Amino acid sequence: MNSILRPMTIVLVVLCVVANPDTGPRPITITIPAHGATVVNNNAILTGSSNATVTPITTSTKGVTIKHVALNSEVTKIQVTTNVSFIGAQFTVPSDTLFYGVWEYPFSGKLENNGISFNLKGVANNVGINWSNARAPFFITSAGYGVYADTLSMGSFDFSSPTVAQFIFNTSSLTYYIIVPKDNGDYKSIIKEYMGLSAKIEMPPDSAFGPVFWSDDFEEDFHGNVMNAEENYFDVIDHLVAYQIRATDMFADRPYGTGNGSFGNFDFDPEFYPAPKQFIANLSAAGFDFQVWVANRAFLYTQLYNDSVANNWLFPGIDPEQFLGPALNLSIPAAYNYFKTHLQTFPSLGVKGYKIDRGEEGEMPDYEQNVQATLFEQLCYETMVEKWGKGGYYTFSRNVVDRSRAVTGIWNGDSASNFTGLAYSVASGIRAGILGFSMWGSDTGGYTRGANDPTEELWARWMWFSAFSPVYEIMVGTGHTPWYAPYTASLVSVLKHTTNVSTLLLPYKRSYTYQASTDGVSLIRPLWLEFPNDRSAWGSVDQYMFGEQLLVAPVVTEGGVRNVYFPEGAKWLNYFSRSNGSKIYAGGTIVKKLSSTLDEIPVYIREGAIIPIGDLYRGNNEWDSNWKPYLNIEIFPSFDITESKFEYFSRESNRTVGIVMRVSGKHDYGKVVVDVGNFGEVGAFFGTEKSDAIGQVVMYAKGTVRKSPIYKNGGKFSMILYKSIWD
Repeated sequence: MNSILRPMTIVLVVLCVVANPDTGPRPITITIPAHGATVVNNNAILTGSSNATVTPITTSTKGVTIKHVALNSEVTKIQVTTNVSFIGAQFTVPSDTLFYGVWEYPFSGKLENNGISFNLKGVANNVGINWSNARAPFFITSAGYGVYADTLSMGSFDFSSPTVAQFIFNTSSLTYYIIVPKDNGDYKSIIKEYMGLSAKIEMPPDSAFGPVFWSDDFEEDFHGNVMNAEENYFDVIDHLVAYQIRATDMFADRPYGTGNGSFGNFDFDPEFYPAPKQFIANLSAAGFDFQVWVANRAFLYTQLYNDSVANNWLFPGIDPEQFLGPALNLSIPAAYNYFKTHLQTFPSLGVKGYKIDRGEEGEMPDYEQNVQATLFEQLCYETMVEKWGKGGYYTFSRNVVDRSRAVTGIWNGDSASNFTGLAYSVASGIRAGILGFSMWGSDTGGYTRGANDPTEELWARWMWFSAFSPVYEIMVGTGHTPWYAPYTASLVSVLKHTTNVSTLLLPYKRSYTYQASTDGVSLIRPLWLEFPNDRSAWGSVDQYMFGEQLLVAPVVTEGGVRNVYFPEGAKWLNYFSRSNGSKIYAGGTIVKKLSSTLDEIPVYIREGAIIPIGDLYRGNNEWDSNWKPYLNIEIFPSFDITESKFEYFSRESNRTVGIVMRVSGKHDYGKVVVDVGNFGEVGAFFGTEKSDAIGQVVMYAKGTVRKSPIYKNGGKFSMILYKSIWD
């Protein structure tokens, strides 16, 4: 894969005309002098009356205008307008080039798109996951550049040829951008530039990270004295408290409302939810935020359907007798305003977010999917932000285009409750990260379940994966609840352990999520994003970096054995045995047949890491009457890494706090100095006086763990290091 390592020096952008101006294509080329090679070769701009008849523009083509401008040294903007209905572009590449991006769904279980040709729309009826639908008209290549088509029009991407990449959109005006890295191998800079052109995530509340508990139907599967859905929620809540399992959110999937399809009357069914406002207030008092299912779907004879028919708001030709139901055309301002006004019922009752479903199942023409999904997610966003303010709620969707990532997180659709579903979910999480969808989660244990699914082994493995995902959400009920048969106490123990780990990782997750909201780089990252010069990192499909500090290798097959690759350029330490002299793994090596029990997941700390952990969000923890928040900064100094940095995001004071670790000396004696910035006014949150500590700096060294208190004004911490844990 020589193209991965090709040195690059970007010099200029040239609009070229080929030697035969009457018949040849008119390419836009970024020339690179290294080895006389051209890294970016936009060899053709395509136009035509259909996607099947597009041809390259030549100097004799009539009715086409092309404008191009260098926005900076990394980004070139190309604008094409024409008098026909389809515009595209074609790029030629070396045959060893890999393509990433565009779709969340991992076709054939892969991260790369090579060999794939598909539309920019929902992905249905596929292996592993159904409706894994986050998408973006953006791809990034191992040849060292990215391309972003700034449009909501329906289109297609074609990577089926080993030497050609192509996109075509149903529009007569298209703007696209060619993005090259700031420095050789700096793929993060490509993603940052792309995210600046499209949309970055909005910082969510701490409750959004979970653990989130929900059921596909709280109106059934009653246990004990439970008589209705409201009591069923609290049966779950009571068991969580009894087992001391951490949680932050619950949400109501359908059914919960009245009428056909249980949605469209903008209410709660009084038979199952006799007092919804009080019920939601009780959930809040128990430490839970609450979301409800919504969709742009007018079920037959509901208020939404009847009013839409009367006003001619529905897409024509969609049979309302079907379960699917037609969608409203939200491009009609009156339809948009009507839907928004009626959805405001839910935040007025205390609902703090939506699970936004559907929009890609035939309820509208395919060509409307991207536009209508974006409008509906914006509509939902407005109802919530007007009630709770930015960051005061959490909404998540499955059918999302990149422009909407600022208004919704995502979950990865209906994953299969088997190890294939888990493996595909891991891959889809990594792919979502490439596309900038940092707030991502999957249905722990899988959504599409048979009578005996998920197995205890599968569920335990998925619980661990969810603990090291941005969002931990888990479906219980309908015959599949960890504390009810056929499951055992061992699974409840794994659930407790993983939710505790997820809770303690909140400071780490939150900090990288804040980073994603500012520069666009997601929490889940492919190995090649952190290690672009490591050829083996480009081939990894089921390992990922969780931020810059942690390597995660979920067990995605039955039996608990997997190979783990440790990327070049660092040493690695097992996260769960970090305090007891764990084995050190050298970078650039692979450990084969590594065995993992159900009580752990293979997670490794990068040499020189700084990892903030702590208990900062109480959620449902009512069993500890002395609960008090704390923040620990764990450091793993190495004599081979003289300086490490971490930007911690303090929600309590709404500021970033710089943490810098410097190491000096030799391998048998040295000094570690940690500079921690001022946390601001956080005393009230931590319940501390001026002289009280808010947590500790925890240094891991060979055979010892040393601790020093942290105060809200930060400070400098010095520790003697005799032997590093890495030696």
